[in-house]
Amino acid sequence: MTEPASAESAAGSASPDVAAPSPTTAPSQTAPSTTTVTEPATPVVVVPTPVTSPTPPTPVVAPVTLRPVTGHVGWQTDLDGFVQIDSIAYSQASVDDLDPATGAPLNQQTIYVRRALVRLQAHEDAMFGSLELQGDNVAGATARLLGAYVGYELPHVTLIAGLFQVPFGAELPGNVRDRVFLEVPTWAQALFPGNFDGGAMARGSFGLARWAIAVTDGAPSGDLQWKGRDPTSSYDVIGRLGTRIDGPNKLQIDAGVSGITGTALHPGIAPTKAQVVWVDENMDGIVEDNELQVVPATTGEPSQTFHHDAVGADVTVRWCLRELGEGAAFFEGAIGTNIDRGIIEADPIQASRDLREAGFDVGVVQAITPWAQAGARYDRYNADRDASEREGVTLVQTHQIFSTLSVMAAARRGTGRLMVEYDVNRNPYGRADNGTPATLAADRLTIRAQVEF
Repeated sequence: MTEPASAESAAGSASPDVAAPSPTTAPSQTAPSTTTVTEPATPVVVVPTPVTSPTPPTPVVAPVTLRPVTGHVGWQTDLDGFVQIDSIAYSQASVDDLDPATGAPLNQQTIYVRRALVRLQAHEDAMFGSLELQGDNVAGATARLLGAYVGYELPHVTLIAGLFQVPFGAELPGNVRDRVFLEVPTWAQALFPGNFDGGAMARGSFGLARWAIAVTDGAPSGDLQWKGRDPTSSYDVIGRLGTRIDGPNKLQIDAGVSGITGTALHPGIAPTKAQVVWVDENMDGIVEDNELQVVPATTGEPSQTFHHDAVGADVTVRWCLRELGEGAAFFEGAIGTNIDRGIIEADPIQASRDLREAGFDVGVVQAITPWAQAGARYDRYNADRDASEREGVTLVQTHQIFSTLSVMAAARRGTGRLMVEYDVNRNPYGRADNGTPATLAADRLTIRAQVEF
């Protein structure tokens, strides 16, 4: 950068054609005296030429990504949320009345929070943990612990202990955030209500094989009778062995078999003492001998354990259509004995026989561009394959069959999803005009909005 010249430097650099008077020169004697006045040189100001620095290149900004937050103890943590809002636009079983036994409303056409999840995940080297809470107002505002576990990663094996999803079948261990239809099929709700159970699990893979085995309490979180509390000291053993085969053109086949075996409890009846009851038949307020009744004592009945088990199989075929997107066709089913804990509580001690269950579901899902999806699923569940009922003097076999045909369409954007599903529901709780068992229709139209953040 050139600095501006000062006035002194400018005068010193004046043109050599102008002579400056010397202080030692005497005036001439023969010529008249003259004085030469030299005008001071005008300062020359040199304006510096601005130096233009080269323009730095525009930095390339990487897309913003979510990264784990490192805590003060060195663990990396992730926090996320998930909300589902359901609107029951139509319900064939809805009645503007109250249940005469409980006083609860029988109206089902409403808007409610189906799920609101908050999940905290953390890991440090090979150790990891997860904590997930759920809230909803389906039957009043509630909040509860959904899942919590700790784990350790080993080569080819992962160890987990806590409250986790049971490793039975293909859909039950799946994340609710990735679920295509509103809920899991009826047979899965019956055998494993709530999907979560406490215990310890090991899972891993070797080559094409995928395996998981767990020891659990045997009382899932949605158990009708025990509400997740283990009534026996024994454990259930659950496992799945599967495989994944990758084919050409993004074709993928997942298949597996599952099993569970364990022990459940039939609650006993406490003994009672003999009682004397007075029934004032003539309403005169006077105790008379013929108005006294003796209720004899009962010996009670001790609690008993019984065995339950189930086996299942599943297969899923996935593909990708170039113009539309990914799709899948699936089948899953199970047969069990004395293991219904979510629809009709299975108690072979009370029924004096084993109760055999069977259920399956089959369906197809196809993406329609990245922003839309459609699918259909049929599921069927028989809560007691040997059920019978006496009509007069004849013993007639009955079917406790629940079936649902679900048709779904969804719009997607990012982690948000807007879905409409119509369910054609049939269950065996109906009665004809003459009192005989009949199938009850309970169709429903549901609109769901969900987002993950």
